[in-house]
Amino acid sequence: MRNIPVGDRTGSEIELLARAWKVTEGEVVDRLLDEFRRDRTPGPAVSSGGDSVPVHAVYREIRVEGAYNPASLALTITKGPGEGHKYRSPSAAAIAVVSALNPSVSPNRNGWGFWTVTSTGKRLQSIRDEVR
Repeated sequence: MRNIPVGDRTGSEIELLARAWKVTEGEVVDRLLDEFRRDRTPGPAVSSGGDSVPVHAVYREIRVEGAYNPASLALTITKGPGEGHKYRSPSAAAIAVVSALNPSVSPNRNGWGFWTVTSTGKRLQSIRDEVR
């Protein structure tokens, strides 16, 4: 793990976001960087024919991989906590990951923002409307 020095103002802003989002300060930086990448990475066309979309999440520095099925909206974890389990939604899968890796916090998560489309680096939300 790296320690990156930041100014007082930036440190306060990161702490504020961490409290608001109920995540660690490191997860704030991860989320902000993901948003930066999402705005600059062109996305591929997404098939709504039921082909799975490889996704991943990094939570507490642990990468978890999955396969999102646009036809059923289900997400199967393919590597990491919950491996082999199919969840009815991205949020249910995200909750399972958070519960396994950090049982001391509320596991409620919006799966559309938790999972990243592996091929684009964009949040799963970025393909949500394309597959409906």
